[in-house]
This record gives sequence, C-alpha cells and structure tokens, in this order.
Amino acid sequence: MKNKLFFLLILILLSSIVVLNKTSTQLIGINFKVSEYEVPLYLKLYNFYGRHLNYDTLINRITKNSQSNQDKVIHITKWLNNNIQKLPKEVDIVDSHPLTIIERRMGTEDQFSDLLSVMLVYAGVKSFFLNTKNNKSIEALTYFELNGNWSIIDPYYGIMFLNSKGKMASLRDLKESNWNLFTLDFEPIDMKNFKNIFNNKFDSFEKVKESYMTQISSAPSKEVILLTNKFDLGGRSFIQNPFGRLQFLFSRLRKDII
Repeated sequence: MKNKLFFLLILILLSSIVVLNKTSTQLIGINFKVSEYEVPLYLKLYNFYGRHLNYDTLINRITKNSQSNQDKVIHITKWLNNNIQKLPKEVDIVDSHPLTIIERRMGTEDQFSDLLSVMLVYAGVKSFFLNTKNNKSIEALTYFELNGNWSIIDPYYGIMFLNSKGKMASLRDLKESNWNLFTLDFEPIDMKNFKNIFNNKFDSFEKVKESYMTQISSAPSKEVILLTNKFDLGGRSFIQNPFGRLQFLFSRLRKDII
C-alpha cells in the first residue's frame, strides 16, 4: 500500500512538472498595438500570485484606517489620484496587467478606472469599469456598490457624485439628475473652480456636466447590473485574485459545455 502511494505521488509530481513547463501566452499592448509572447506556465502562475500579494498588501495599507466601505472607496481613490500621474502625451501607452499602472506610476483615463475597480474588489467592494469612445465625454468611470446601491466615481480627475442629501448618488439619482460634482475632500465643484481640476479640457462648467451626462445616459441600471454575470460587467476587476480567477475559468468552462 505504501509503495502504491509513493508511486502515485511520484506520478503526480512528474505530471505537474510536465504541465507547468508547458508554454502559455501573455499579451501586452503598446500604443494600441498588441503583441503576444510565450512564457512557461509555471512563470505565468508565479507572476500572477505575486501580483495578487502586491494588491493585497497595498490595499491593506491604504484602508487600514477605513471605518466603512465608503471610506475605502474614498481612501483608495485618493491614493490613486495622488500617486499615479496622468500619462503625458509623449509617453507610450502600455496596456498589460493593471499592476503595471502602479509600477509605471502613470496611466490614461481608462487605466485609472480599470485599476481602481481592481483595487476596490480587493478591498471587498464590488466594482467594475466602463469605457466610452466619445470625444465629447469623459472616457471612463468606475462603478461600485455601496449599501446595496451602485454609484460611479472618476479617479482620473478625483470626482465624486453626491445627491441632494450629500450621499453618494445612486444610479437612479444619476439618471434623474439628482447629483452634483464634488472633490474627494467633499468640496463642491462649480463654475468658479472647475478649471483647477480639468485645466483646459472644458471651456465651461456646463460642458463638464454635459460630458458626465453623456456617460450617465448610457450607464446600466442597477437591475441590469444585478442580472449580468459579474465577469461580463466590464474590465477585469473580478479576476485578479486566485479565487476570482478560478470562478471565471469554471464559469467559462460551464458556458462552453452548455
């Protein structure tokens, strides 16, 4: 019996070595040109787990003084807004893993929202991001769930949306125009100070609001979000941790079988 168990373990070990040495592929985009390269599977898994530990450590540090999920949303967005700079026009756009944005300390509008959604999920807040290609609107916003409602935030400019009661505006509030713009320090944004935040992107505060309205008008409702598989909502926030990645793989496998 012991000999059989020993040989079984040896067989499992040898099989694991063979599987882990198989090649896999990784993608990297530079200025919207995507390249594919091969890496051993064991290295891909090693790098994946390393990124997971980096996210986990960073989020624990950022949110250590957070008393609520709203605090987590604000603290993480503040950290992102303060530590990642807007990508200069002359610098290459690199699209790889979200952690690359932290390593480079710079990103585009959609990369800010992509990374924030990943960081929020690590903090225990459901989140995803959606990107638009309308030059007349803000390009990307991060969606997050708070107390059973979904809201949005703009990490690139450090913008929150509060309703008439001073609370995070729900998607219903947003679609009913019950919202105002605030900084992450709860300071109202208006025609007097909007240029301090947006520089020359908009020539009037009305244009700022119109830009966000364009994004809000195409935003999914809470009901649509609840009926959508989380892996299909937008971005890659739910697949950066090991458990989420396994859920994603099983979800796709089940879909292929069905």
